[in-house]
Amino acid sequence: MQSSPTAPVHIRESLISSIHTLLTRKKELFSSPDTAFSRTRKITLTQTILFVMTAGSENTDTELLDFFGKETLPTASAMIQRRNQLKPEAFRELFLHFTQKAANLKTFNGYQLIGADGSRVNLPYNPSDPFSHINCIKGRKGINQVHLNTFFDLLNDIFLDAEIQGIREMDEKDAFCRLLGRQKDSGRKQIFIADRGYASYNVLAHAIHNKQLFLIRVPERFAKSIYKGQKHWLENTTEDENITVHIGRKRTKKNTQLQNYHCLPKNRHYDFIEPGSDDTDALQLRVLKFPIGEDSYEYIVTNLPKYAFPLQTIKELYNLRWNHEVAYRYLKYAGNMVHIHSLKRDFLFQEIYAKLTLYNFSSFVASAVGDIKKKTKKYTYVLNHSQTQKGCIRFLNGRVEDIADVICRYLVPVRPGRKFKRTLRRQSADTLNYR
Repeated sequence: MQSSPTAPVHIRESLISSIHTLLTRKKELFSSPDTAFSRTRKITLTQTILFVMTAGSENTDTELLDFFGKETLPTASAMIQRRNQLKPEAFRELFLHFTQKAANLKTFNGYQLIGADGSRVNLPYNPSDPFSHINCIKGRKGINQVHLNTFFDLLNDIFLDAEIQGIREMDEKDAFCRLLGRQKDSGRKQIFIADRGYASYNVLAHAIHNKQLFLIRVPERFAKSIYKGQKHWLENTTEDENITVHIGRKRTKKNTQLQNYHCLPKNRHYDFIEPGSDDTDALQLRVLKFPIGEDSYEYIVTNLPKYAFPLQTIKELYNLRWNHEVAYRYLKYAGNMVHIHSLKRDFLFQEIYAKLTLYNFSSFVASAVGDIKKKTKKYTYVLNHSQTQKGCIRFLNGRVEDIADVICRYLVPVRPGRKFKRTLRRQSADTLNYR
């Protein structure tokens, strides 16, 4: 059912309100708190942030012309000076503050479903930046990338939190643990869903010690190594077993007598037992195996109880994780994250958090417009996410007034069961030559 056409306007006003709250925390978020945005200038704080959010694939001068128009057009230098007055933390705080305004969230039996995933962001070539530059192929020039780790609400199409890592320090598991820690006091019932890259005892232990529910797909080798010494472990076509894993750092007599004891080497990261300690830790896990094709199986480790989450429900929950992968595609291309407008690291962080905020803004607007569906004999048509996000960019910079009408004009067919072979190819940043 379609909402009032004024609802998107209220969401835009809510975003502006979140931007204004930054002025109450100048000491933390502004580089020069005594002077930054204290006098009337050609570019306001709101315009500075909205410009970074909506900047697209053109060079800065062209983007400024599109955003401000000819009459009030500032120079690129003036915009850079304004951006220098803001710390990257200001854009992060805006992202978190605005995201927390989400209301009437969809849940799965009362649980908020949160996907965990990471994606690399390609940057323009800059060998002088050790944070993002790496030589990965001998004889070729290096590349510049950062790794974006995010928590994503799978049912509400919202990015909840993010961690940005340089390519040299990339560690998805460590980022996942930090993101988990920030969610433990959320006050909501949550289930964290992740792919094989997060399979580690340290990740499982963080969730268990935080009393958080998780569902993680793991490689076959990891699943079969969970129960040591069990001959017929996970040999059947379908399995669903509860198991206790004991973790330790030493092979003492006391420790080795524990059932299913795993001694971690010194170089293995485990935050709950110091290297050289005699302490042990016990993890209660549920391990599932089920077929997904001929001679192909999926392995899941979770702490969701069997009585409330049978095998079929586990499958449904894990399938929802694909929404996170799709969101990254829209974030990068419809939201223009592939078009970074600076080599400066602080500006890079500003742009990433700004694009995350833009994505959530477009999701809020789409939700406010309503669950628009059109059915024909062959397909059901729904809102086009790419056009929604592009329309929201024009809604924010003043080129579109009735965004609800624009969004409803662009519908795409839902084609269930479609499959494509995933083609991997080399990618590089979209270079903007004015840098």
